[in-house]
Amino acid sequence: MKKLIALLLTLVLVLPCLAFAEEGSILEADPEELLAFNREAPVTDWEGNWVAVAAFIGEEYADDNEIDVHGLIAVPENAVMIAVETIMDGSATGSDAGVMVDQAAYLHAHVYDMSAVVTYAADIAEEEAKLYLPWDGWNYTVRGEQDGDFNMGVGKLSKVSADDQSLYFTKVTGVESEEIDDEKMKYVGLTNSGYLVVCYCEENLVKKEVEVSFGYIFKKAE
Repeated sequence: MKKLIALLLTLVLVLPCLAFAEEGSILEADPEELLAFNREAPVTDWEGNWVAVAAFIGEEYADDNEIDVHGLIAVPENAVMIAVETIMDGSATGSDAGVMVDQAAYLHAHVYDMSAVVTYAADIAEEEAKLYLPWDGWNYTVRGEQDGDFNMGVGKLSKVSADDQSLYFTKVTGVESEEIDDEKMKYVGLTNSGYLVVCYCEENLVKKEVEVSFGYIFKKAE
């Protein structure tokens, strides 16, 4: 019995340390590797509940906008959460052929849209933010007729329904910046290491590898 009690006490002491070590490790990671997007990951892999484990501000964006902080930034636990759902696009008017994705070739395919709801800890905000990414927000490639797996990589949001379209980035991170407050989150993508990133980028992140200006890094919720 004494050994069991000692083991339980050890677990009580060790588990918080392990959680801290995991959180700390992401802040010590190489941002370039951490934010390398998996451009072969289908949007259906994004589905589920995610929690923000870090934020990021690019060095060039910080310099251009006189922001003192750049790189990976700690965020409070459970401060920002996102629930992602993928929905097969209904614009094919009920046809089994799917949406017309190549008008010149008269080619149809089954395609997905993404919708997501962002929620916050009570001390951040009470409102929800709704994100929408239609099937043509991806740099898609048709791999075969009626093949919808080209909704892959990084997608561009068409709508951010919220009073704060930067998703309370400055409030969550504590980084004060009117420039960030005035911007809108634009892109969503899954990284090679399995994190979901919602971010703003000054260049087109869908079409090329460019530095993220600022954004949240989410881990799949257990």
